[in-house]
Amino acid sequence: MTTKSIGRLAGVLFLLTAITGGWGYSYLRTTVMIPGDATVTVANIMASEFLFRLAIVATLLSQVFLVFFGLTLFQLFKEIHRILATVLFVSILMTAGIAIVNQLNNFGALLVLSGADYLKAFTAEQLKAMAFLFMRLAGAGQGLLEIFWTPYFFAFGLLAIKSKYLPKVLGILLIIMSITYGLNIYTKFLIPTFHPLMFTRMAIGFGALGGLPMMLWLLIMGARVEASDRRAA
Repeated sequence: MTTKSIGRLAGVLFLLTAITGGWGYSYLRTTVMIPGDATVTVANIMASEFLFRLAIVATLLSQVFLVFFGLTLFQLFKEIHRILATVLFVSILMTAGIAIVNQLNNFGALLVLSGADYLKAFTAEQLKAMAFLFMRLAGAGQGLLEIFWTPYFFAFGLLAIKSKYLPKVLGILLIIMSITYGLNIYTKFLIPTFHPLMFTRMAIGFGALGGLPMMLWLLIMGARVEASDRRAA
């Protein structure tokens, strides 16, 4: 494969990751999960169990796409700077691994609401509380995996700048994006009451500003090759 086609393949995988993971996360965390209200959250799960399961499957599928996206980026950048390419790939693997294991919490919520005989030892209110707890743990697990978004996007940005396969400005935006993710997560872990919504909105805003242009560039343009590189090839 040519450098340009590898870049376009990365763009396709990036898009598939964003679509499946974005819908799965949005449905689980904003449609189903109602902060501070276990009763409504459980009602949302029971009202459409199939969609709840579909969102879990979409999230898992997105991690498969993410791993292959990481492999493609490693193939693209390994000759540019092998250490940075390795940091990028390992960070993606850690992200995918934590995301996959984190779905056990969502399955746990389904399990305690399954009505199995061994659950009759608990009252209905206790089962609601346990299901809500599993959903809260899934949210904490999302924070854990986002820790690795900082080295992931920071390395991606540096490689974009060093390689000249991609516009320098996109690399700079990815670096800024990685810093805002780090600020958002560590602030929430250390000082959870310190303007949590502000940092979340900042991370989402810079995430869109860095991630969307990079995705579109890879899809449409692929990875550009300098004239000197073409002559060498």
